Amino acid sequence: MLWLSVGPEVIPLAIFLISFGREPRKFRTGVYLLGAVGWLAVLVLGWSLAVVSRLDDRLGGWWLLGVVAVAAITLVGLAISMVIAGVTLVRRERLRPGRLLSMALGLLMLGYLAWLTAAIVSEDVVQVMWAIWVGLPLSYFGFGFAAFVIYGAFYPAWMVRFGPPAHAVIVLGSGLIRGEVPPLLADRLRAGRRVFAHAIVSGRRPVLITSGGRGPDEPVAEAEAMRDFLIADGVDPGAIVTEDQSRNTQQNLEFSAEVLKSRQITGPVAVVTSDFHALRAALLMRAQGIPGYAVGARTARYFWPTAVIREYAAVLRDHFWFNAVMVALTSLPLVLALGQAIVNSLG
Repeated sequence: MLWLSVGPEVIPLAIFLISFGREPRKFRTGVYLLGAVGWLAVLVLGWSLAVVSRLDDRLGGWWLLGVVAVAAITLVGLAISMVIAGVTLVRRERLRPGRLLSMALGLLMLGYLAWLTAAIVSEDVVQVMWAIWVGLPLSYFGFGFAAFVIYGAFYPAWMVRFGPPAHAVIVLGSGLIRGEVPPLLADRLRAGRRVFAHAIVSGRRPVLITSGGRGPDEPVAEAEAMRDFLIADGVDPGAIVTEDQSRNTQQNLEFSAEVLKSRQITGPVAVVTSDFHALRAALLMRAQGIPGYAVGARTARYFWPTAVIREYAAVLRDHFWFNAVMVALTSLPLVLALGQAIVNSLG
């Protein structure tokens, strides 16, 4: 029967769909999505290789070599684009350590690829093995980062289209510049207004919460500046509630949850932030027990890589012990090899 022939091939996709349907606000759902995409790529590659090989055995080898070349070129291109994005970010928004993340990761990728390529070309088996051992923990981080990026793009895009009308919309602050709403925060507020308007059109009477406290260098709380921006943009002042005590995303959601509780709002909540931040906001929503989803406003392309790296690092920190164990396990061959090398040098 047909379903028996295609059944095993759709298992990774089925796992993702089940996980997404039960609770999309889990990082492992993104891992399942990456697994499904990777499995589909393997199936397509295997099918195309079989078709080409039937025409000519030699064509199959060239086809496989071409796929490897394309993958290598893609990785190099990705690394170079990250370096360029990092340079652009520094040029436009001044030099700060946190703004070097994209550039540093791109250079690290280029250095590792150059090392591995040189070892393979020179047929240096020892260097190839060292590169593989070093690559194991790097691959763990790389796989997680790929899952974060892919699912971080898919999740908010899906929720913008298919998320239910919200009973409350929470717009997360991102900092003021000289007491004024900067472009990044303005984009969040405009996106929040669109979600708010959609809920009204759908028959809801939502509340719009602006969330953000007052920093040491800010003349007013973020929430107040955000409220004034929305009122000037045409939003009914009576629909806006300010949460002006939070200092970070976790507090944004924690204190906003108290506002929801005080108003007895239990329906779906839409949290609006920047696109690079939407997935982590959704993960924190789940941790706070807030029902609903997160959506993201677009950000500048040059800013996005560094911001995504920072968000991924925060997710790793939020799941510290699990990641510590996984890094220890993937680093074990490298540690053993280093130990053996030290013993050999002393002997």
